[in-house]
Amino acid sequence: MPQSLSRYRPLLISVAVVLAFFATLSATMEARIWVSILLSGLTLAALYFLLASGLSLIFGLMDVLNFAHGSLFMLGAYAGWTFYTNPRVIFNTAPLFLALFAGLGLARWTHLLADRLPRRGLGRWLGLAVVVLVAVALLTLGFQAFPLDRLVAFGTTVAGRQVATAEAQEPLTQGLTRLVLLFLAGGVLSLGVGSRDVRQASAGPTSATTPSTLRAVGLPAVLVGLSIVLLLVRDAGETLMLKGLPSDLRFLLALVVGAATGALVGGLIEVGLIRPLYARPIYQVLLTLGLLFVFDQSVKAVWGPAGAFMEIPAFFNTASDRCPSPDLIAWLSDHCNSIMVLGRPFPSYRLFIIVVGVLLLAGVALLLQRSRLGIIIRAGVQDADMVQALGINVRRVFTLVFALGAGIAGLGGVAAAPFVGVNPGLALGFQLPAFIAVVIGGMGSYAGAALGALIVGLARAFGDYLVLTGVQLPGMSQALKASPTVANASTVLIMALVLLIRPSGLFGKKD
Repeated sequence: MPQSLSRYRPLLISVAVVLAFFATLSATMEARIWVSILLSGLTLAALYFLLASGLSLIFGLMDVLNFAHGSLFMLGAYAGWTFYTNPRVIFNTAPLFLALFAGLGLARWTHLLADRLPRRGLGRWLGLAVVVLVAVALLTLGFQAFPLDRLVAFGTTVAGRQVATAEAQEPLTQGLTRLVLLFLAGGVLSLGVGSRDVRQASAGPTSATTPSTLRAVGLPAVLVGLSIVLLLVRDAGETLMLKGLPSDLRFLLALVVGAATGALVGGLIEVGLIRPLYARPIYQVLLTLGLLFVFDQSVKAVWGPAGAFMEIPAFFNTASDRCPSPDLIAWLSDHCNSIMVLGRPFPSYRLFIIVVGVLLLAGVALLLQRSRLGIIIRAGVQDADMVQALGINVRRVFTLVFALGAGIAGLGGVAAAPFVGVNPGLALGFQLPAFIAVVIGGMGSYAGAALGALIVGLARAFGDYLVLTGVQLPGMSQALKASPTVANASTVLIMALVLLIRPSGLFGKKD
């Protein structure tokens, strides 16, 4: 028992401090007020955790500090918002990238041609230069004069002139031509990714390679077919999305799109950029910092510098004479936009964000503790070389974990969009608190990330309350208020205090 208490001592101390803090609040203010602060803090904590959990997973397994993780949160928010409000962008851009990936999927066949190229000396570099030049030329032709600005100009949130769908979209023949060009570009690029693993997989007995051959043919064919179908049904698909689907179902699909966008971009970052730099941690930091600015400017170039708000789904935004709901049971039938909590209305969508955070916490914890993948991940954290020696592809596990963390961030971005809106400042606005939460909890600790997010969220909610209203302390004629600067710095002060007492964080382990 003493050993068990020692193991959970940081958690027990943190819980005791939080309980003491709210016990003090309950003695100086009304219950309905401090409960409202608590719920607001839990809402922020859930959003911070959706970022901090991915950061913790990635650092814990791969020792990669991803400073672009907030950008994945932002990209997920924009992808989900675009799918929810302007699906014509998805129907006209997704086919292009599917065609490009289909061409890249030809690597299992193009390596036969790549093997004929010189492998050493000047001939090798000349061959690679020709491949790059041809691929760049095809990509330039494929994306040349693409009407992205007209496709984005949709809905009431556009600052400039709105463009009708019929005017914004290209003719079908031109769209199909772009698909062909991008497919060819992907095929040319695949000449450079025909790896030794592909050549080895293609060698050997026919019976052993048949599944790989089927996969090599089937995946590009499926991607090409899907790209053509999306292009053919773009008008009907837009009508179905905006008028045929209820906002609740469209929002759920937007959550999936945001998570998939984050996972896809995260996986591509790990495979194409992070993987060659595992032995150079300083380069990783510089790379991810650079990606932060690249994604920021990319979002401004595509969607503009102005922000927008995503409509709250009807399931959490019904207005009627019975609103706000008197309790949670009544809300299950009337779906009001707020619920009475101790005589004070609280937005029901914020409760949904809290539930999402709790479900993700439990789901990832079960994945890590109860699944075979979780065992591999935890073993990889302890000794990646030993896991590799057991015949497990650690590189693939690294990519999967990076994509998982990025997907959670993308999901969090969509969940945050109806609460805080979408704007280019989302990346930095949420990344700094998430990093602080990870540092407080302990680098690489999933439980520490959850506890750190809780502490940061509660501190930020109480700091905002001090700025807006203040606290009436006994013996004082006026309420004690804080400046916005002090409120913003409160989380940094907590981090500094924790690191002074425990330099490795609450759940961190000493090297």
